[in-house]
Amino acid sequence: MLIRTTLFCAMLLPTLAAANTAQEPVGVLEVVVNSAKNDDGEIQVTLMNNAAQFDSKETPIAVCRQTIDKLKALCKFEKLKHGDYAIFAYHDENKNKELDENFLGAPKEKLAVSGVDLAQNQAPTFLQSKFTFNSQLAQVFINLQ
Repeated sequence: MLIRTTLFCAMLLPTLAAANTAQEPVGVLEVVVNSAKNDDGEIQVTLMNNAAQFDSKETPIAVCRQTIDKLKALCKFEKLKHGDYAIFAYHDENKNKELDENFLGAPKEKLAVSGVDLAQNQAPTFLQSKFTFNSQLAQVFINLQ
C-alpha cells in the first residue's frame, strides 16, 4: 500500500507543478504621456507586442484613449502578460481618432514611440521600440514630440 501511495504521489506531482506554472505572470503597466500641445482632445496610446501590430498589419493588443489634464494623460493596462511591448501614442487634438497629416504626409499632431527619438529616427521598427515588461507594476513615461 505504501508503494502505491508513493507511486501515485510521484505521478501526481509533475501534473500539479505543471498546473501551477501554466499561469502566465501578469501585471499592471501605467503609461504616462507628457507634453501634449494643449488640453484639447485626447491622448491615444496603442500597445503592441509584435512587428505585425507595430506595422498596422494586425490589431494591436490594446488601445487606450484618455482626456488630457495639465498637458498629460495616464493609460493603465491591467492583467497584462509579461513580455516584449512597444507603445505608440499621439495627441488626437480634434478627437477624430486618426493621426492627422499634412499634404506631404507629415504628422500634424504630436506623437511618440517608446524607446525612439523621432527627431533622429522617423521610421522606427518594433525591435527598436520594444521594451520588456516583467513586473507586477511598471510605469513608462513618454514625451510627445
